[in-house]
Amino acid sequence: MEHNISFYSYLLTRLPLVLTFATGYIVYLLLATTRLTDAFVLWSLKRSRNNLKIFLAYIIGSAALLSFFIPNAITVLTLLPFLKAMDRDIVVQDNDRRLTTALTLSVIYGANIGGMGSLIGSPANLLLIGALDLYRVPGREQISFLNWFIWSVPLVISFTAVAWAMLATFGVPKTIQKSAAGIYGIKRCLSLSLEQKCAGLLFAFFLVFWILEGILKELLPVFVRCEPYICIGFFVLFAYLAFVRPQGQGRAPLLRLKYIVSGLPKRGIFFLCIVALIIPLIRVFQLDKDAAGVFLDFIRPETSAFPVFLGTTLGVIFLTEILSNTVVSTAFFPVVYFTSSAYNIPPLILMIAVSVASTCAFMTPIATPCNALAFGEMKRTSLVKMLVLGFPLNIFGAFLITLWLQFVIPLVYS
Repeated sequence: MEHNISFYSYLLTRLPLVLTFATGYIVYLLLATTRLTDAFVLWSLKRSRNNLKIFLAYIIGSAALLSFFIPNAITVLTLLPFLKAMDRDIVVQDNDRRLTTALTLSVIYGANIGGMGSLIGSPANLLLIGALDLYRVPGREQISFLNWFIWSVPLVISFTAVAWAMLATFGVPKTIQKSAAGIYGIKRCLSLSLEQKCAGLLFAFFLVFWILEGILKELLPVFVRCEPYICIGFFVLFAYLAFVRPQGQGRAPLLRLKYIVSGLPKRGIFFLCIVALIIPLIRVFQLDKDAAGVFLDFIRPETSAFPVFLGTTLGVIFLTEILSNTVVSTAFFPVVYFTSSAYNIPPLILMIAVSVASTCAFMTPIATPCNALAFGEMKRTSLVKMLVLGFPLNIFGAFLITLWLQFVIPLVYS
């Protein structure tokens, strides 16, 4: 009986996250079906004055901002229709060159970097909260949804700016960097259709609800008790508005049930399945624990804080590239907790280091769910360019995170 109650409680705890992904997928279908993405492409090109570098800044900035308030994998899922529309319809004038790789990397960089900006932005941050409670880490009560922003916002802004500069400089071929982006295959509509307006309103409804949900559960403990039921109600209402409610007299609903299967991002899910298969194999053979232990053996107890931060961050980032972020963060949390006293470093700071670093892996498709979804769905993305550009960005990210761990984060969590 107690086991059933415990399992039921676990399901209720996880239900809001599951419903976030479910409504995120409905949004994905809405944007793709109504072609609201076309309007966004036209708007972003107009705002950027067809400048490729500014255009990429809009994408990476949007992905980072959204990932502050909804899980970064959901950000990628909702932005995929926009990316596909851009890849299909935007070419560089006089060259007929596609921007597939640059578009893919821009959303990967933005979503991963933005994900470390809030407690709900990435799975690693959610695992961090669980690990802090499990080990009863001193100072964990200081962490809140709002004070996380005090140090994360400037970190995300700095990191995003560098990622954009690297992508704009090296991600786009030099021969077309100064060329203007042109449109192919999009009708230049002066106004949105009724279906597009309705889809846009539902998209806004989706964002507002989940942003408020993430904030309220951090600020109001009483909200946590009724959170699953509120989320169920929202999901039922959202599904009704998308699949059942007609959009005016004589009009059909925005979506049909058959779109649930036909609209699946199959290639993205394929890469996610690969990650899901790798994780249990790694844990069965304890490769994650062995890798974490071997790496930390190189850091001697008398080492000062800065090299420890840098070594831990580099190790987590590059192990994430081959083992995935969930596996690496889960393995490293207990290791750094039990070894932190040897380095005379608060375990809270080292565990934050693991969480943040495991979100910032940009080289391989299996490193994070964001990488898997975007790389899988965006055909013709260059794996070689992803590896080449991701390596220096990983190195820079490790140094930047280390600076924050050394000088900024301890000021917030004394």
